[in-house]
Amino acid sequence: MPRPSRGFVGPIIACLGVALLGEIDLRAGEDPRKAEAFLLQLRERGYFDLASDYIERLRSDPGIGEPLKGQLDYHEGRALIDEASRTTDLARRRELLDRAAGRLEAFIKDRPEDATTLEALVEIARSLFERGHLARLVGEDSQDAERKAAKLDESRATYQQAADAYARAAERLEASYKTKAGYLPNGDPRIEERNRVRNAMLDASLKQGIALYELAQSHPPDSKERAEILDQAIARFDALYKSNRTELAGIAAQMFQAKCFEEQGKIGEAIGIYHQVLDQPNPALRDLKRNVHYFYIVALTKRKQFPLAADEAVKWLQTYDRRDERRSMEGVGVYYELARSLDAQITPETPKAERDPAAKKIVEALSQVVRTPTRYKTDALALLKKYKPNVAVEAREIARLSFDEALNQGEEALASREWDRAIALLRAAGAKADPRRNGERIDLARYNLAYACYMNKQLPEAEVLAGHLARRRPRWEFAPASSSLAMQAILDQYNTPPHVDRAGDLDRYVELAEYTAATWPDREEADDARIMLGQIHQGRGEYDRAIADFDGVRERSPRRLEARTRLGGAHWAKSRSLARGGDEKKAEADAEAAQAVAILRQALDDRKAAGVPEGDAGYLGNAADLGSALTESGKVDEALAALRPIVEAQGSKSGPAYGRLMESYLLAQINAGQVEPAIASMRAVEESGDGANRAQLYYKLGRLLEGELDELRKANQPQKLAKMKESFRTFLMALAQSKNGQTFESLRWAAEGLLSLDAGAEAEGVLRGLIDESEADADFKKQQGATERLLRAKVKLANALRIQKKFDQAASVVDELLADATYKRYLDPLVEKGELLDAQAEAGQGSWNAAGAHWQDVAQKLGRSRPRPESYFDAWYRAAVAYAKQKQTAKARQTLTAIIRLNPGVGGPAMKQKYEDLLATLK
Repeated sequence: MPRPSRGFVGPIIACLGVALLGEIDLRAGEDPRKAEAFLLQLRERGYFDLASDYIERLRSDPGIGEPLKGQLDYHEGRALIDEASRTTDLARRRELLDRAAGRLEAFIKDRPEDATTLEALVEIARSLFERGHLARLVGEDSQDAERKAAKLDESRATYQQAADAYARAAERLEASYKTKAGYLPNGDPRIEERNRVRNAMLDASLKQGIALYELAQSHPPDSKERAEILDQAIARFDALYKSNRTELAGIAAQMFQAKCFEEQGKIGEAIGIYHQVLDQPNPALRDLKRNVHYFYIVALTKRKQFPLAADEAVKWLQTYDRRDERRSMEGVGVYYELARSLDAQITPETPKAERDPAAKKIVEALSQVVRTPTRYKTDALALLKKYKPNVAVEAREIARLSFDEALNQGEEALASREWDRAIALLRAAGAKADPRRNGERIDLARYNLAYACYMNKQLPEAEVLAGHLARRRPRWEFAPASSSLAMQAILDQYNTPPHVDRAGDLDRYVELAEYTAATWPDREEADDARIMLGQIHQGRGEYDRAIADFDGVRERSPRRLEARTRLGGAHWAKSRSLARGGDEKKAEADAEAAQAVAILRQALDDRKAAGVPEGDAGYLGNAADLGSALTESGKVDEALAALRPIVEAQGSKSGPAYGRLMESYLLAQINAGQVEPAIASMRAVEESGDGANRAQLYYKLGRLLEGELDELRKANQPQKLAKMKESFRTFLMALAQSKNGQTFESLRWAAEGLLSLDAGAEAEGVLRGLIDESEADADFKKQQGATERLLRAKVKLANALRIQKKFDQAASVVDELLADATYKRYLDPLVEKGELLDAQAEAGQGSWNAAGAHWQDVAQKLGRSRPRPESYFDAWYRAAVAYAKQKQTAKARQTLTAIIRLNPGVGGPAMKQKYEDLLATLK
């Protein structure tokens, strides 16, 4: 979650766009001829609040006419993107970008394509670029691996959208420019318009290449995707440079072409170009040379020329010494490269007199890096801890600090992730604050304290502090972020054992989430709250409330597509609930199911239209939900048609999202009776993750397929049931006989599936082969859990023999297990022996007396456990059944009633019902 901090950082692309527009003197006034120039100056100098106020004043000024009056949305959108690119509050950055996109889209709607309208297309592309940059920063700052991966995928998709949007804008600008080509006499007012269109065209073309460069950076260094995208970027920069060698756009293209060469390992070639640009004396190139000089320092570090890189970094900081320059993206990067270069020069042999000053410089440089969210922050934090490990917090030291000192040091400790120290300092700041003088800074200190408590796992305190801020100061800039932090603290308490009051946690979350959605309905935090509320209400079976929650997510929300997918899922869950109500609810259930399919299909189409990659986790989840809904609605052919092209398009065949997709595809294939394709899908599922993940997929698939069989049994559809059983049996046998990519888990799962179909002979064959192969495999025996896995396989072998009435062979397997010191301490062989004794007695080849005695012995052994497991109650139940079979009705009744009297819950509702049902038969 976001944490407010001071300062700002702007990506490289921001300064290039501004530089192309030139300089205008700062002057105020309501004259329409001067107002636009004044707005530009406000934006360039970072006076965004003043720019916003000025735009609002112009909106209500009757003296401002067209064209400026109609262009105010455009100017506001540009200002919002500029502000977003410089703020360090990532949540606010997202909000600003949302507002900017809304203003720009409102501006271009129903407008002729004049120069300003075409420039707005470039700004919309810039907002997409900034979104990609934001997603990357959020992902890199996240401690959660799944969220990190999701944000990286979002970043890639958005950078691609930005590159495409820049390309479209450049194409339309070029077409417009061509209409203005040709001779124009000096002084012709059309010259200014033509130059403006041309500058915008060059700007869009340049930024298309930069978006491609950033997209390439989001892929692993040695990946094929990265190399291919870098080649595309180089081609774009090369074309732009060759046609505009002496202009700023051409020189900037040359700079980025060199950067791409550097990324390809052609460092010497890149450095040559950097020198060529740096040697140009033109003062108008200051901002551009600032970037080039930074790139040069990075190249030197890659060449391991650490002393020279450090010297150049110091030179850069001396040359570009303005506050905004040092806090720019490249400024933070220079501090990071300086620290890296100094660190690389320190060895165990470095004298202390040299090491200590160097270490101090490293800490000073890295302290500047970790204060702002950039791609360098995570690595900078790791290096900072090497030279500045967490220090103890001394009460006497803190007592001497003023409010400002404690607050500043607390923020520095936060940036360094020294949570204990940050908590102590920020608490001290709060105690020393003067509410009459410090105002919002006190609230900021409290928010940061809540954040530090959250990161330090002091969740109740974080919830109270942040929740109080959200409710007491709803108009405060960071109140929505405070509410988000409090909600996350509640969720973490809910998910962290021991669970003290999970129901209470959920109720508090619901109450705060509803407050958030009502108080800031147009904020991203409100959408997050709505989506979580929908999940909670759906989990509680409150489907209509869940539907309302998901449907309430804003049209422009970055999570809109996710919300639509969840909305379809909520309608589907409601349809399944209604279907359980029988024929009188069938029409309503069918209507809900049709609505679910329509929403899921539209959400998938919207993802395609938005350019979401087909490998995106959300895209795959959406497709999997649609496929499952179609299959379970009886539209198997439609499910296969929807899923097949998506499955075939997958380049990466691993991870939980791909596993979900293949589960849905496999279910459709099973329902269609496509055994061979289903086997191929099962293999793909098997290869989609590591051993532990594959095992979970097997179990989940087994439950899913068995659930289909159960539904057919409940529906009393014997023909469909028989067909499904036969398909499942054929599938399992083909899987078991496959020689490629087989694992212990996949074979065991196949055998257990066959047992569930009473295919004892087939299961026996699979299990014997599995056991023999595993016992001969020395590597398998060394694996963790190998003993338990072999035990389960042998117990299942006894089960397979038992259902074939091969009682002597089954007894031999069980007795061998019970005689083995490794296995006899486990419960499974004892339970299987009881099952075997029951089966022998039922077949007239054994006695119910022996069965009853065995189950009584098992129950007495389990009775020592606290709390008593369900198997304890099941053992007494089995003993009572054996007594009843011997006509010892009174003993059976006495056994059951005694257990119920001593243990009223009887291990759970299902077991209690079994007891009561058996008692009802004992007359």
